[in-house]
Amino acid sequence: MRKIEVKEFSQKWASDFQLESKSLNDIFKEELVEVHHIGSTSIEGLSAKPIIDIMPVVRDIKRVDAYDEQMIQLGYTPKGENGLPGRRYFQKGGDNRTHHVHIYEQGNPEIDRHLIFRDYLRKHSVEAKKYGELKRALAQQFPYDVESYIIGKDKFVQSLEEKAMQWNNRIQLNFHRAFGVYGICIHENKLLVIQKNGGPYINRYDLPGGNLETGESLQEAIEREFYEETGLLIDVRKQIGAADFIIHTDWREGTAVHHVAVFYEVEHVGGSISEPLQFEGQDSLGAVWISEQETSMENSSPLVLKAFEWLRTKKISVEATYYEQWKVKEN
Repeated sequence: MRKIEVKEFSQKWASDFQLESKSLNDIFKEELVEVHHIGSTSIEGLSAKPIIDIMPVVRDIKRVDAYDEQMIQLGYTPKGENGLPGRRYFQKGGDNRTHHVHIYEQGNPEIDRHLIFRDYLRKHSVEAKKYGELKRALAQQFPYDVESYIIGKDKFVQSLEEKAMQWNNRIQLNFHRAFGVYGICIHENKLLVIQKNGGPYINRYDLPGGNLETGESLQEAIEREFYEETGLLIDVRKQIGAADFIIHTDWREGTAVHHVAVFYEVEHVGGSISEPLQFEGQDSLGAVWISEQETSMENSSPLVLKAFEWLRTKKISVEATYYEQWKVKEN
């Protein structure tokens, strides 16, 4: 019976991959397109079972079976598809497993899935650390129960795969990063919003606020923005927290937006709602009071939706909010 052992990362794993990759090149020769080191041993700093996962990419998957005998001579056991159509899988080492080889034909989507997962963890060391600690705990809890070990980490791995795909989609985009301060002002259970006249939230309700001018503090910026966009003077009661929004949009020919917002609870202390003075950079057409029942994704910005969420829960999530199909409502 094979014991599950999770060990600290070793630099030797990279050289083990290189050595075995050369042997696979000697076998498959011109059939090979490329060979990748995947799995936990390919990720710097990640605790892992000391089994080298290798992913050769070939021109024609149907030709791989003709090399089974040579793989056996190298110490491998051919397992065919082993439950995954379009794959050829080989194990080496028996109960003292040392290598797994997963062969795919070029163009198979499983190739990208493996590489994106690997690259995400290489770039996100905190997630890798959490994954390694989970595996070590499961190995101690189920040292001879492979099925329970796999089930124990399945939910976490699925979450990582989702995050990896989102990350991969984001890095393909042309991003604009915006930072601003925004006020949540309530009167008779209604929220003060502006009618937006620019940016990716154009023709929607948005929170009064915006970015900082040179030399401004956060408080000075929110007070100025509120007055310019609504005509109201405010008292900044407290900082509620920050949130970020990842918005995939068709704004500016496909520019995506990473919007970082700092929220404040503010109180109206003077002035009255008036038509904003129009100048370059002014993106408010005026302010109105609205209830949550009057809002939707079709007529409100993510900031307005987040403000009502905070009013209901008194919490702001630390996780980013994703909008993967945001449509800009142009005039």
